[in-house]
Amino acid sequence: MNMKKIINRKSLFPILVALGLLACKTEPEPEKKTIAPSVVLNTATGEYLVKTGESVELLAIVENVVNPIFSWKLDGKLVSDRTDYRFHSSRAGEHFIVFRVDDSNGSVEQQAKITVSDKLPPKITAPAASLIAYVGVDTELTVEAENAEADATYVWRLNGEVVSETKSYVFRSEVNDTYAMTVRITTADGADMRTVSITVIPEPEPELFFDNGRYRAASNIAELRQMTVPIGKNLVLAPVVCNIKNPVGFRWTVDEVVQNATGEFFNFTPSAKGDYHISVTETGTGKTAELKVTCTEAEGTFFRAKTSSGRAYANKVYDYIPAPGQFVDFQIGSTYSAALAAMQVKVDGGDALWHIGAMGGYWIVGFDHSIANVENRADFVVNGNAFPGWCEPGIVWVMQDENGNGLPDDTWYELKGSETGKAETKQRYAITYFKPRTIRTNTLWTDNIGGMGSVDWLGAHGQSYYFPMFIADDSYTLVGTCLTSTFGISGGLEVSKCYDWGYVDNGSSVDSRPGGLFWIEDAIQADGSPANLTHIDFVKVHTATTGKGAAVGEISTEPGCPSDYNFDW
Repeated sequence: MNMKKIINRKSLFPILVALGLLACKTEPEPEKKTIAPSVVLNTATGEYLVKTGESVELLAIVENVVNPIFSWKLDGKLVSDRTDYRFHSSRAGEHFIVFRVDDSNGSVEQQAKITVSDKLPPKITAPAASLIAYVGVDTELTVEAENAEADATYVWRLNGEVVSETKSYVFRSEVNDTYAMTVRITTADGADMRTVSITVIPEPEPELFFDNGRYRAASNIAELRQMTVPIGKNLVLAPVVCNIKNPVGFRWTVDEVVQNATGEFFNFTPSAKGDYHISVTETGTGKTAELKVTCTEAEGTFFRAKTSSGRAYANKVYDYIPAPGQFVDFQIGSTYSAALAAMQVKVDGGDALWHIGAMGGYWIVGFDHSIANVENRADFVVNGNAFPGWCEPGIVWVMQDENGNGLPDDTWYELKGSETGKAETKQRYAITYFKPRTIRTNTLWTDNIGGMGSVDWLGAHGQSYYFPMFIADDSYTLVGTCLTSTFGISGGLEVSKCYDWGYVDNGSSVDSRPGGLFWIEDAIQADGSPANLTHIDFVKVHTATTGKGAAVGEISTEPGCPSDYNFDW
């Protein structure tokens, strides 16, 4: 029956009146979400250590409470109704204490263990077990230890010979080599010793370069970086600044003509199609980076529509360069082509998860059609395996095939997330990994802002190298956006909390940006301004933090194969 034929004007009148009355009513306010209370104790491990006859303070940091009631129960007995409690015992033994908060928003508990001991031997927490020093540069090493009394004694040995008996030691080497050092701390309650491996390398020099989304090493460092921009659009350029603490300013040229821009960002809008040679010089050091920008056909010229034989998932892997990691198992004799083929098998199978290692490790994939930017809807999906309390976030980048050659050799645009624009978020962060000189050892790294650290070798994953050995160079550099790690300890467990929204292998607390879904409209230029892309053809994901734990190892994103969210299945 055709319903339009049985509705006349008279029958519409009461409906229209009702709709009008509804329109006049004030829209109800959206229902506020109730957030359960959270508790963090002032212990990183979930344990408190105290010597017999002494006391230790227990403190609970509580959030999201309205009308709270607090309680500490020690061995089942109530001992305090505040957020702090001072424990004292004159007898050795173990005790279990529970802090509980009951509130209008809910209840939560945290348990900890208190160990009372007649003796508390020192426990060294620094220096790290492996570190980098620069040739000809003094490196001060200082012992930090728990339970270190004022009368503690120290002994440093370099290659077995005593070199210092103070808390600190200044190490210096004039040659590129590896050194074995031990440090021992002794107190009245006992002693602890740590072995430190020191790798000496040349000090990195100030440098500028443009990032094209691919890894950088001695074998390709001389390549001229290239990007594209469609006619009628603009491209914001910014160099990667390496080992220049306080840049004085920048001088930009286009085809050797000096531009008005003097800052880190240069907004380039070509007037005609063709190639442009762009350079930028940091005026304080005189270091220069060069780039070729090709102005191509208008945006949309090379848009590829879906076909009846197409698929929603990405169909091809174009690049796969993992950072070092415990699940990276490319040993001596492995090849880049074999690694790429292994990833292609995963893509062919659909939504398998891939391991890309520590900070900066990445893959690049493409689709058999262009993914359109659909207004007010998510455009593509990249799944992960995050769960409450454990996230390993990855940054998403997108690219159009602006020159129409079917390759991801155009311009990458980052998708913004909840951390974009924050002071602690590092854009154009460059991290360099060094190939280990011996098997089953940590992989050391330095970054472009003076930091250094390691991806630690774990006995649970016993392959000889966590470094991808198909990279022939002694080191390689990965570039991307680095987020401040959320890694920490809660209740004695290692946790990595999620960011609010916008990252792979990460939950979401924002309803408008659910985890795993991504919007092309979130694409931004280097300065954070909207890229205003109509579609994309390629996706890149890289691990976003340098976080790590003693038990779980490095934070490493596990992204799944991207798929077109609006594909007609």
